[in-house]
Amino acid sequence: MKRRTVKNIVIILIILVVIVSTCGYLLWNKPHANIRDAKGVETNATELYAKFISDSAMANAAYLNTILNVSGIIKNVSLNQQQQQVILLKTMEAAASVNCTMEENADGVKAGDEVSLKGLCIGYIGGDAEMGIPGDVFMLRCYRTK
Repeated sequence: MKRRTVKNIVIILIILVVIVSTCGYLLWNKPHANIRDAKGVETNATELYAKFISDSAMANAAYLNTILNVSGIIKNVSLNQQQQQVILLKTMEAAASVNCTMEENADGVKAGDEVSLKGLCIGYIGGDAEMGIPGDVFMLRCYRTK
């Protein structure tokens, strides 16, 4: 009787390992969302930033991991360490931005231009209130739509 119980436990553990391994493999290889062709939620940089500042729980529920089509005025254009173009959109807070990391370079854009960018919103990352540094709203895998 004791051998049979041990054998059953070993079989159950093997089945569980196979199930967990299969789920992990499928999640790891899950295809990325097609941002370029997806319909994004329309907003502008000022409104988006204001929503995250005023009610972060509501903004997270509405925008986190959502494809957005954000319009605004460019504050700065630069390259990050991976040589990806990063476009900062102006908000009502002078030191804060909607930080958009581009999937491909948007040629010919410069500070002061009005643009529309589509990308995946990954949320608001706060700055340091004691030092007077506001946070930014971050978007990844962005494409220029206008």
